[in-house]
Amino acid sequence: MLAAITLYYIQTHDQLAQKQYLAATIDKHALLKQQKKPRIIFVGGSNVAFGINSQLIASKFKYRPVNMGLHAALGLEYTLNEVEEALRPGDVAVVSLEYENFSSHLPDIPERLFNTVDNRVQNVKFVPYYYAPVLLDKGQLYFGGVIRNVVSTLTKSYELDSIYKRSNFNQAGDMTANKGTPRDISKIKRTLEVTDGSIQTAFKIIQNFDRVAKENGARVYFSYPPLAENVYKDNAKAIDKISSVIENTSELYFIDTPEEMAFQVKYFFDSEYHLNQSGSLLRANHIVNRLSEEL
Repeated sequence: MLAAITLYYIQTHDQLAQKQYLAATIDKHALLKQQKKPRIIFVGGSNVAFGINSQLIASKFKYRPVNMGLHAALGLEYTLNEVEEALRPGDVAVVSLEYENFSSHLPDIPERLFNTVDNRVQNVKFVPYYYAPVLLDKGQLYFGGVIRNVVSTLTKSYELDSIYKRSNFNQAGDMTANKGTPRDISKIKRTLEVTDGSIQTAFKIIQNFDRVAKENGARVYFSYPPLAENVYKDNAKAIDKISSVIENTSELYFIDTPEEMAFQVKYFFDSEYHLNQSGSLLRANHIVNRLSEEL
């Protein structure tokens, strides 16, 4: 009896988890493995998931797109590790990281990382060993959420989010549900806190990714994330501090500036990083224009 209940619990959890937003990691890694050369791979958090129009980019370049963007809260090194070992000669990687990755390189919401690894157990190899303490501290939150979701499913009170679900990603890995009536983000207030130490730590992780990518024969271009102009203005000092450090090297190649990526609020969907479809088209054109001579 207990075995039957446990099996039913696991099956219910798996069926639910694999419909949610972070389960898109399954499809994104399958595409990363199967996509034919030459590839252009977009790397970052949800600013990449919501902010790329792969169809436009593919129509302008001979490169086949792979959008690996998912969630900044998974942690900086994890996000880069997901792609690093898969890079091959001739690949192009466009890296766009949320500014919060320069505040802390650790997973901001460890439960999200648990969920991602739960959906694709192979992802555990991308988790740095030094994540262990924060994962152990927060693990109970994830498992508590699992139990709540299963119970709500059994009682038929669970509703899958209409936006944040796996089926809303297209074959290239782009989010397609960022349309319709957007959230008003003009009043969003967000304070970005960074230190010299946090920036340097993130910078070293990024440098290592860039080095390994080049050793593997790939080209890497860095692009700042799109950010609502009102949030950019509130955090310009911290962002300038970040850019002054990471641009002060000949190793990293940036195709834009933070100011250029501060977009009007009309181009955003439901957060200061999530572009709507008009915004993702605008950004895709920007990437095409900046990389046209390179590619």
